[in-house]
Amino acid sequence: MPRPAAVAPALALLLLLGGCGHDEPGPGGSTVGDVPFELVATDDLVVSPDGGRVLADCWDALCTWDTGAGRLTRDPDRAQVAVAPDWSTVATVDGGDVVLVGLEDGAPVRTLRGLADAEVTDGSPVAAVSYSPDGALVAAAGLDGSVRVWSVDDGRERVAFTAGYAPHALAFSPDGSLLALAGGGPVEVRSIEDGEVVAAVADSGRNGAVAWTPDGRHLVGPGPAEAPTVWRLPGLEPVEELPGVRLHEAAVAPDGRSVAVTAFDTTAVRLWRPAALGGPGRTRTLTGHAGEPGAVAFAPDGATLWSVAADDGVRGWDVASGRPTATTFELPAGPDPSR
Repeated sequence: MPRPAAVAPALALLLLLGGCGHDEPGPGGSTVGDVPFELVATDDLVVSPDGGRVLADCWDALCTWDTGAGRLTRDPDRAQVAVAPDWSTVATVDGGDVVLVGLEDGAPVRTLRGLADAEVTDGSPVAAVSYSPDGALVAAAGLDGSVRVWSVDDGRERVAFTAGYAPHALAFSPDGSLLALAGGGPVEVRSIEDGEVVAAVADSGRNGAVAWTPDGRHLVGPGPAEAPTVWRLPGLEPVEELPGVRLHEAAVAPDGRSVAVTAFDTTAVRLWRPAALGGPGRTRTLTGHAGEPGAVAFAPDGATLWSVAADDGVRGWDVASGRPTATTFELPAGPDPSR
C-alpha cells in the first residue's frame, strides 16, 4: 500500500525500499525481501498529556497505544513528523510545506510554507520538525540547511536562517526562546528572536538527538565520539558524559535529574542519572527489547519510561526499579507479502 506524502523523509525512503521485496517478513516483520523493515518507526514516541496513551508511526498507519492495557489503535494511511504538546494537531509534510492537521480527525488546520527546494523533485525537502513546548511555534529544517520558525496561530514566519548543515534534530528550549540543532553537523543553539548562534559545540558528534532539561539550564546531546553529553547553558560547557555509548535518542525526565538513552548497536535502554543534574552519577541498564530501540519518552509524572524498537514495538519500564512494566503492547500486523 503506498504511503501518503505526509511521511517523514527518512521513513518514507525506508518504506519505499521495504515495499520492493516479496519475501515473507522475518520474525517481528524485520525484513521484506532483503531490505530492513520497521513494523513500528523508531524515530519518534510521544506521550499524551495525561500519560494514558503513546503514539508512533507504524509501517502503514498512525498508531496509538493505551498505556494501561497496551491496546493498539491504528489510523490507516496517516503519519506524522511531530505532535503538538496538547495532542490537538500533528505535523505532516507535503513537498516543502509543513501541514498541521487535527490528531483525531486529520482535518487540515494550518499550512506553513517556505522550505521548497528545487533540487528535491521526488520527495520532501523537510528533514526535521518540532513544536515549541507551549505549542505556539513550529520549527522545520530543510535538506539545504534552511530553518524556518512559524507561529501556529496565524502561520506567519517568525524567523528564518540557514545552518551550516542540514539538521536532522530540532528541540525548543522549555521557554521557547532558543532552538537546538543537531544531526549532520555540530550541536548549536540559536535564538528564536533573530536566528543567531547563541552557542555551539565544535567537537560534538554528527548523529543523535538533543533534549533540554525542564529548567532550560542544560542540554543533552552527542558529544565527542557521539557519547551522551550534558552541556551547561549559556555557553554549552560540557559538564558530564556517558563514555562508551554512541547516542541514538534521549529524553530527560520531568524532574530533570534522569536521562533515558538509547544507543546504536545495542538492544539496551540506559537510565542515566548524571551528577551534573543532581543525580547520583550512576547508570542502570534496562534489557528486554529484541531489537535496537530508538525513541524514548517519560510519563508526565516520571514514574514510567517507554521505548520503541522496530520489531518488538513499545516497551514500558518502571523507573524506580528499572524493571519492565506488566503491560504488553500490541504489535501491528506486517504487510501482506502477496501484495
